[in-house]
Amino acid sequence: MCGLKLKHFVVLAAIASGWVCHAPDTQGQATQTAATSTRTEASSESLTKAELAAIRAVENERIRIIEKVIGSVIAVYGNDRQGGGSGVIIDPSGIALTNHHVIEGAGTSGLGGLNDGELYEWDLIGTDPGGDVAIIRMKGRDDFPFTPLGDSDAVRIGDWALAMGNPFLLAHDQVPTVTLGIVSGVHRFQEGAGSNQLVYGNCIQVDSSINPGNSGGPLFNMSGEVIGINGRGSFRDRGRVNVGLGYAISSRQIRNFIPDLLATRIVEHGTLDASFSDREGQVVCSTLNLDAPVAAAGLEPGDVLVQFEGESITYANQFKNLICMLPEGWPAALRIRKPDGRELDINVRLFGLPYNFQPDEQPPDKPDPDKPDPDKPGDGKEGDEEPGPDQPLPAADAAEMLKKYLLNEHGVVLDEKVNANNVAELLDAWKSSAVAAGHSVTGWRIHDEIRDADSAMGKQTIVLAADGRYRVDQELDGEHGVWIFDGDDFWKIRGDEARKLSLIEAKTTPVLLQAAVIIAPTAEMPLARFGRAILDGGDKASGRVASRVMLLDDDDDWLYCWLGTSDESGNELVRPRKVSAHLDCLGNGGMMFDEWEMCEGLAIPRRKDHVRGLDEQTLWTARTLRCEALSAIDDKLFQPPEK
Repeated sequence: MCGLKLKHFVVLAAIASGWVCHAPDTQGQATQTAATSTRTEASSESLTKAELAAIRAVENERIRIIEKVIGSVIAVYGNDRQGGGSGVIIDPSGIALTNHHVIEGAGTSGLGGLNDGELYEWDLIGTDPGGDVAIIRMKGRDDFPFTPLGDSDAVRIGDWALAMGNPFLLAHDQVPTVTLGIVSGVHRFQEGAGSNQLVYGNCIQVDSSINPGNSGGPLFNMSGEVIGINGRGSFRDRGRVNVGLGYAISSRQIRNFIPDLLATRIVEHGTLDASFSDREGQVVCSTLNLDAPVAAAGLEPGDVLVQFEGESITYANQFKNLICMLPEGWPAALRIRKPDGRELDINVRLFGLPYNFQPDEQPPDKPDPDKPDPDKPGDGKEGDEEPGPDQPLPAADAAEMLKKYLLNEHGVVLDEKVNANNVAELLDAWKSSAVAAGHSVTGWRIHDEIRDADSAMGKQTIVLAADGRYRVDQELDGEHGVWIFDGDDFWKIRGDEARKLSLIEAKTTPVLLQAAVIIAPTAEMPLARFGRAILDGGDKASGRVASRVMLLDDDDDWLYCWLGTSDESGNELVRPRKVSAHLDCLGNGGMMFDEWEMCEGLAIPRRKDHVRGLDEQTLWTARTLRCEALSAIDDKLFQPPEK
């Protein structure tokens, strides 16, 4: 590329942007002829073989990327082939993303077509009416082609972007339509419809052709990653013709909501119950619900919003974009400045924005004459927004099923069986990535130094048996203690005195929990000793998105374990981030884990932080000095002293 002269760039742009078409139709032949003529003219101006090869390499790479991802794109239909939209599979188990307004048109189950020509059944798992995202699960295989989510924060204006889907139900053979364009804008805000529904905050604007039927389909970057879900466009001719303005929900926002959706919930978006406005170059709190947690934490009208979720705030719409991407219950961090110049850091969990679904807001059981008929183009004005269903509205039975679904209480688990299956898959992914297959190690010993921010505080040794037993010897601030799980019971030992701990006491002892979490993936069901696993939704742990798993015992007492689906290097590995008996790490606090690495067949965190509070204040840090494998286990290590 850097060796091409400016006069040759038009050729490179023609090929890279898709002007060269290989379709056998007449229009395509004309386009190809025009491009060939352009290349011939440029070649006469001394294009070298190397330059032509570079141009062809760009074209071949684009085609390779399309072939790589096209198998994951879905044509989404209702059971009676009503509705119509698109989707994309993001996990080989069949987990797929689409729009909420697509399932409004299709119902709670339906059919999905892939480019292999086959139709597969799908079921609705969870939906986010506020952000216009839904998760469905394709059925019939456990090895579906899939494409992972990419990083929408890395998207820049001018980047190439591929949109794929099923506009106007053109994909009769289930092979999706591909369009190419550029990212026209980022951090766009599009108002919603109804009560807090279909709001597109911090979305990506593209000029890739997005038409009715494309909704729910993927927006890819040129590395073949999903950077957004296409959902909305600006149209003319009664919503029939795209005018070059399409909008995609960012992958960053989608990541925040996936755990709640997999928990089979109707998800609400978060709010501080406060409004901010631009005033003299600052973003100032203009209205505030005095009963809101953020008010109790110190926010007052007239305070300046300095930071939200780690980002400096320079205008009010920026804050609106950021909070639009967060679900109800999300732990949000903000910094405010008082009129006297004092700055205050606040950490609160967000309230939910209710939808207040009413029966007359549900999809009707017959076509709405005010909606565009996909078979009869009409007159309309350019620029109309069309976020609604992409094809004829569903039959009465599909609409009734969806109505019952949406009128459920928000935030509750709607399908315990599906929830249990989803959390089991998450735990299996943890096991498979944390324990090397076929390892012959019978145990491990971890030696840690314990420090605070300034100095050494003590040390600890953790002994783990492959059969699930564990022991922690800790010296901290001059005091020595031992904590043991012998396979059946928990023990705390001080000197020669041993005391059996109840299950509740064990759950509220962070020093014991750190060992329990590290050895957990060697068990058939990790952490089963603490209760039945329930996917409790999404959360933030150590500053990153995590799935929160609740372990509920027979007495309905709980323990929380936060599992992240990527490590600090961005690798897609399931690793524990935090464990605590309290949602906000109050009381005795919890343990936070980081810097995972394999030690003789088992994933070990080299950093373990004892933390307290929603803001995860570190009380002390245990750093691993060395980890060693044990060829034999001394059973006496896991037995309390005899009386």
